[in-house]
Amino acid sequence: MFKRWVFEKQMINHLSRMVLFGTLALLLGCGYHLRGSIEMPEVLKNMYVFGASVPLQGELQAIMKASKGKIVGSPNDAGVVVKVLREDMRNRVLTIGSTGKSSESELEYYLRFQFFDSKENALMDEQVIEISREFFNDQTAVLAKGNEEQLIRNEIYKQVARMILARARIAVDTQKK
Repeated sequence: MFKRWVFEKQMINHLSRMVLFGTLALLLGCGYHLRGSIEMPEVLKNMYVFGASVPLQGELQAIMKASKGKIVGSPNDAGVVVKVLREDMRNRVLTIGSTGKSSESELEYYLRFQFFDSKENALMDEQVIEISREFFNDQTAVLAKGNEEQLIRNEIYKQVARMILARARIAVDTQKK
């Protein structure tokens, strides 16, 4: 009886391992990758960012790290240089409630930038990214309002960082041709 129980337990462990390794093989085979990581050409693995805000640099750094790349400290060490020409985040009131306080707001983000190689040759014309997000201001939950606005700001910076890297990849690919 005991031997049979041990045998069954070993079989279950063996089957569990097979299922686990099979699942991993399927995930890797279908191109699964960690959230936030982007497959990048070798020239994009080292990027220099000039003139960007701290939150945008942080998001670019996080994506580069997840993608096995890095933000370098000098344009001479970079395959691609991102030069931010203008960056602006504005909070605009859309509607005012009966108490005279804003009840709906909009965050507007504007970014104008250009890509260069390490020899200061332009890889692409100036690029513009504009994003806006509307949100409701609940005047009864002031702390929640501030948290929601900060969350939206963070999401905008994440989206912009992904868009910059996607456009950088296009710039590099068009230079190869």
